[in-house]
Amino acid sequence: MTKPTPGCTFLDWLGFALLWLFTAAVLAGYGSFGLHPQLLAQAPSAASFYGTAFIIFSRGHVILAFLVLAGLLTPRIGLKWLPALVTACAVSLGMELMGTYTGFPFGGYEYTGLLGYRVANLVPLLIPFSWFMMAFPSYVLARRMASGKIMVWVLGAVLLTIWDLTLDPAMSDLTPYWRWDQPGPYYGMPLVNLLGWLGTGFLIMVGFHVLNVEKFADRIPTPIMEIYYVTVIVLSLGMTLLAGYWLAGILTLVAFAGIRIMLYRSNTRPGLTKSP
Repeated sequence: MTKPTPGCTFLDWLGFALLWLFTAAVLAGYGSFGLHPQLLAQAPSAASFYGTAFIIFSRGHVILAFLVLAGLLTPRIGLKWLPALVTACAVSLGMELMGTYTGFPFGGYEYTGLLGYRVANLVPLLIPFSWFMMAFPSYVLARRMASGKIMVWVLGAVLLTIWDLTLDPAMSDLTPYWRWDQPGPYYGMPLVNLLGWLGTGFLIMVGFHVLNVEKFADRIPTPIMEIYYVTVIVLSLGMTLLAGYWLAGILTLVAFAGIRIMLYRSNTRPGLTKSP
């Protein structure tokens, strides 16, 4: 049995506060100039800044969120999370390279240059890190909510995929960070993409299990991972709500409620999960 460390420390809250402030700044900029570009004509200096910020903020959010997660994990488990990072990055990068080259398993799509350097000129280097920064909390939360390794893998993949309910509408329809070859029914996203997310998430969860990530992941307090998980999603959720993409917002909020209920009702506790 692994005893979890105490709840949020001052440094934890500091990291969350930085991420909240960054997210608020991005949403304020998007809600004003992104949705009302005519305002840029009235403020030439703002137009120049927004053009630069549009690139910096998207990359900055991934980098900051990753650093915050590292700051949450390292004081509690040292650098034991690094193999999990390598595994998640390897699996997700492999799937993304296959997806952008062949269209399987997400559907045909391509990334624009807004997210920076692209591996093989296909997948931005930041993308695998973004998979890890949500796959890890999804795995930890799944172990709190489910018993049995298969159920943990499935639930972890579902928790990860919930992110895409707003991420894709925000980043491919509202903003041009990637484009779909054949637009689909969900804000331009083909529904097969969700299956691709589930499959990729499942493989990452299996990889975490093979690495025995649970031996140290169970030391991470549930509230910390829950706060982090929700905080990361708030950016894309906020963008979709500001744009009036109500279905995406409602589906995500319902998912949040379901997660909260499952965590509340779960009989498992950190370090007492029944998953072998």
